Amino acid sequence: MSEPDPASETAAETANRVSIVTRASYGAGDLGFVLVWQGAALFLLYFYTDILHLAPWVAGAIYLAGMVWDAVSDPLIATWAERHAARTGRYGRIIGWAALPVGLTYAAMFAIPAGGAAATAIGALVSHLAFRTAFTCAAMPYSALPARLTRDGDVRTALSAVRVVGAAIGGLAVAIATPLIVQMAAESGEGAGYRLAAIATGALAAAVLLLSSLGIRETPTASPAPPATGYLGDLGDLWSGMLRNPPLQRLLALMLLATIGFGLFTQNMLYFLNHVLARPELALPVLATPAVAMIVTAPLWMMLSARSSKRFAMLAGIITALAGYLLIAIAPTAGPALILVSVGLVGIGSAALPVMFWSMVPDVIDFGELKTGVRVEARTFGLTTFVQKCAAGLAALLAGGLLAWSGYTADAVQTPAAQSTIIAMISWLPAGLMAAMIAIVWGYPLSRERHREIVADLAGPRTGS
Repeated sequence: MSEPDPASETAAETANRVSIVTRASYGAGDLGFVLVWQGAALFLLYFYTDILHLAPWVAGAIYLAGMVWDAVSDPLIATWAERHAARTGRYGRIIGWAALPVGLTYAAMFAIPAGGAAATAIGALVSHLAFRTAFTCAAMPYSALPARLTRDGDVRTALSAVRVVGAAIGGLAVAIATPLIVQMAAESGEGAGYRLAAIATGALAAAVLLLSSLGIRETPTASPAPPATGYLGDLGDLWSGMLRNPPLQRLLALMLLATIGFGLFTQNMLYFLNHVLARPELALPVLATPAVAMIVTAPLWMMLSARSSKRFAMLAGIITALAGYLLIAIAPTAGPALILVSVGLVGIGSAALPVMFWSMVPDVIDFGELKTGVRVEARTFGLTTFVQKCAAGLAALLAGGLLAWSGYTADAVQTPAAQSTIIAMISWLPAGLMAAMIAIVWGYPLSRERHREIVADLAGPRTGS
């Protein structure tokens, strides 16, 4: 057996090394994204129905329009980002360009004055689509960065853990700050508080995203070859590559189910606290607890993955989140302590899902490159984030539809049917989706050893798919 070439090993290690500054900057990026993404998830549907007094089905229809727009814009923006990176060697600068539009459009979503129903709905729709477009322009290149920064599966898991910690800090900040600002501005009207909070959140998100883009250092060795086809050819490669990539198909299904489940949980929590428990003062601790749990446990999930596997860590996270959802379902009107324990379990388990998911996506990109001979990088991440945003929209559409069906009315005592529907949307429905995810993860085929074989095959002479 021949001895390994020390020079080759040193080159591989250098190519896979990611500096502390880049890791921190990458994690800070998701802090900026989640400030606005989680802010919209927690407060926008409630803002539409209870502040702007839009009918729940109208609010859901606005999210549906956003999903349709994403179907058009996401693959085009992802393809453009991949082509730009192939020419320049960088995704990071695109994030910097989109930082200010992300912050401005987030603030604009909460700046719509309540007025005539039609004018209010149109204003909400336009601002919503503008936010989704700006968010996509920044999120597509950001999500693709791990595939460019390293081919080492464990380093990718570490990057995902840093990302989730940053995301949890962003989620914690917006969950704490927004209710506080709303309370302080109560004399000026509840809508004024949400608008002020959105301006502050948008400004902070824009600054963080700009700093993140400046701190990330991308290595030319990880750059894919420039695309040789036109835009339609690139989109065709994405479709055919997805069809020939069963591990990617599993991850897309996981993203769909996890986002719908957690979206129903977060979007209905204010309704639960205000209209089921009648304890609006619990909003701050209840909304903050999952984020705190994610900050604490994301590194622990990374360590569990290193000692076992990504598949095992994700299964453990799903089961933990499932336990939290079931605990809420079993005792939905229990005291604050049990509610906090329940949402804490949801947060702990949910921390594992993005850590493992965003680490697995670059691995399945490597698998797809070996299988097809074409590296579909930003476009694959564009597909996953498109599924994520569609799932978030479906969650809002489902929430709005079920609220309308149950007879929910803002600023009124809710019927037992409406209260039961709200409880189901934060407990039973997410729990059922978690159970389905267990079956999907069970058959995930890319172990650490298999991925290392794929990377070795990609580095050597190609022998075909």
